[in-house]
Amino acid sequence: MVNRDNGQLSGNCSSFGSSMTQTELLQELANECRYDKIVRPPGVINETDPIRIYTKAFIYTITSNMAKTLRFDVHLMMQFRYLDKRLKFTDIAPYLTQIYGGQNAHKLIWTPTVYIANERTSAIMGNSVKDLLISISSYGMVILNIRLETTLNCDLRLEKFPFDVQECPLVFESWTHNVNEMVLDWDEDPIVIADNLHLTEYKLMDTWINRSGVSYTPSQYHYGRFAGNFSSINITFKLSREMGFFMMDYYIPSILIVVISWVPFWLHQDAGAPRIMLGTNTILAFMTLASKVENLLPKVSSIKASEIWFLGCTLFLFAALVEFAFVNTIYRRKKNVPLKKVNSKYILKSTLTPRLARKQFEKNTTGLKRSRTWLSLDNASTNNEQDFASQNNLTVHSFPSALNIPSVRIEEDKDPDYSVGGVTTIDSTPPPAKSFTRRPTLAKLHNFTTMTPQQIAQWIDKRSRIVFPISFIIFNILYWSFIWI
Repeated sequence: MVNRDNGQLSGNCSSFGSSMTQTELLQELANECRYDKIVRPPGVINETDPIRIYTKAFIYTITSNMAKTLRFDVHLMMQFRYLDKRLKFTDIAPYLTQIYGGQNAHKLIWTPTVYIANERTSAIMGNSVKDLLISISSYGMVILNIRLETTLNCDLRLEKFPFDVQECPLVFESWTHNVNEMVLDWDEDPIVIADNLHLTEYKLMDTWINRSGVSYTPSQYHYGRFAGNFSSINITFKLSREMGFFMMDYYIPSILIVVISWVPFWLHQDAGAPRIMLGTNTILAFMTLASKVENLLPKVSSIKASEIWFLGCTLFLFAALVEFAFVNTIYRRKKNVPLKKVNSKYILKSTLTPRLARKQFEKNTTGLKRSRTWLSLDNASTNNEQDFASQNNLTVHSFPSALNIPSVRIEEDKDPDYSVGGVTTIDSTPPPAKSFTRRPTLAKLHNFTTMTPQQIAQWIDKRSRIVFPISFIIFNILYWSFIWI
């Protein structure tokens, strides 16, 4: 039998020498006759109490390509500290205070089985020899240092990409021992960040720690592990994306492309070739720029802030191209446009629906009843009317007085649609002072004006020079307010 507490020998175990080296001492302490590396160390107070593993993390490299792969890489050194009374050698080798070892020492003693729960891949760093360092104090305190490189999965929220802030965890769990046998806990100053830590795509804003428990039922099959409650600790990294690349390579160029699309508003309305070239080239340039950014992202279903910007800029570029097509079509019209008033409402209404505007114009002028001019009267017996339909003269008699009778004469355009520049003249010459047998119907004259298609095209271009920039400024205010709120 073996007395493990004081290291006394029994059975077939050899005795400790008076001047043993560290390697020899560790080999004797971990001899199979007195030490079982499969069995966990006893508790501090009672042997049945769970052993507590105090953990500390030294983080010196974080690299990420999370935007496309939803993963990030961490290089760190984990330190596990625990008490193993079976390795106490105060009375056996008082001339030693510490035992140091590497991979060979790690093979001789019990070490906690801890794994990274949210890893994609992980490995102990080191080429020919793994980077393991073990220190054992004279009273049995074991410190295990391991250099790890791990690729972690991170559930990204990309709604505000590329101005997103991500919270990515690094989760450690006990593998073989449940909470009744082993408990993971954080040591004092649990996280140490290297001073020269540098991230290319993200900036480390904050880190915090947490500890919890994880439960697995027999019905669950979680990587083939046993059922039960297991201890867990985690580190959460708060990472903010560096936006300098996207501002210089995406947002500022796209703003300039949209501004360039407004240059055709200052060109002549009939300058088709340069205006088409500017409109199509700006759209193609923006599509190429946007595809470069979209290739950096995973295909997720959520709408991202970059997609809202892309959609907004595309609409402005497309609207500028449509404005040219609209203006050029109006400029090539032959007929003038009748307008009730010279303002935006009536200009756009008459331009978009020219036939409807002509019909409305004709409807408002039907109140002018066509009458015949009384040029001669029969002297004695009859009041015969002479028809002058061959003359394009209309006279409306309002009879304001017995002596002054004004007449209105409208010279009609020969266009059957009655849409081009009807000229209204007023003939104030009174007719001969004769007595009339009947009164013509009274009519009301509406004040209409006309604009040429060229004037309307120029009017639209002038308004577009103001409307497009103001609309784009409003879009930017709303967009950047959403980003920073």
